[in-house]
Formats: sequence, structure tokens, C-alpha cells
Amino acid sequence: MRVFLISCLCSICLLMSCKEAKEPIAAETKNVVQDTVMQTSGKKTMGSSQIAQLHKQATAILTYRLENKPEKHAIIDVGVWEYEAAFREGAMSKPGEFAGHWIDFSENGTYEIGVYNEITGSGRYHYDNDTHLLLLVNNDEKVKPEEFELKLMQSVMIMMGKSTYQDNGFQAKLLKSEKRPTR
Repeated sequence: MRVFLISCLCSICLLMSCKEAKEPIAAETKNVVQDTVMQTSGKKTMGSSQIAQLHKQATAILTYRLENKPEKHAIIDVGVWEYEAAFREGAMSKPGEFAGHWIDFSENGTYEIGVYNEITGSGRYHYDNDTHLLLLVNNDEKVKPEEFELKLMQSVMIMMGKSTYQDNGFQAKLLKSEKRPTR
């Protein structure tokens, strides 16, 4: 009798664990997408239609934020920010791995990113000093938008990815510099 009860209990547990998912999973062709902040960081897989939709939504959000909170913040747009280290995909970067990577915020609400003398991307941004949120929308519609929470202290910036555009697995430490790095 005892063996029968144990067998029944194991069978019930096995049947419950093999239960099918209630929601069907939609099949979509996936593309490898790179973040704008560092072309070498945080590769994501997303469908091109999803990227286009996110870009359109982020552009509308950016426009709304610029119209309703147009304040400029010299704390991020004075100087160039160079990447010192990054945490992505569950691992910390190696020392010097991001040497020469930079992002340059302009007072007019635009930004450029690059590696040493090469500009690898550009777009528009909005920084909200109350929420500490930075929204980046690349000019290239094939590049997904990004949103980060910033921690700023003098010449150090910590960027913590938000889940809005699936950047929550990315964090970076940047140091302020007077000019873009050169080789």
C-alpha cells in the first residue's frame, strides 16, 4: 500500500511538472542588436519589427520629455565621458577592455559615441534631473533605444540599465575627460 501511494504521488508530481504553458509562444525571426552606448556591449536578440516599434515609441517619449522638461544639465554635457568598466551579460569587463570608448553629450540635446577618433553612432538624448533617467535614441532606426538611471558624483558617472528597453543587465562606470581619447 505504501509503495502504491508513493507511486501515485510521484506520478501526480510528474504530470504537474510536464503541464504545457498556457500562453503560446510566438515565433519571430531574431536579429542580433547592439546597444548604442558601446558597440561592443550588451548584445540583445530582438526582431527587427520589435526594434522599429521600440524606436518609434522612444522617439515619441523623447519628444514629449523635451517639450515638458527642456532643462539642460551641464553635469553631463560638459566634457566627454570615457568608459572605464562595464558589467554586462553577468560578467565584469577586463581592465582596459573599453579603452578609448566614449560618449559626448552636447548642450543641444544630441550625443555622439565612438572609439578613439571614430564616431560609431549619434542621436538625441534627454536627462531628467529629478528621476535621474537618461533616454538615448540613436539616429539609426535599426539600433534600439536605451534608458539608464544615472548616479553622478563630480567626475564619475555610473549608468544602470533600465528594463524599459531591456538594458537592465548592463551597468557601466564612466570618467569625465576634457576631450575625446586619441590613439
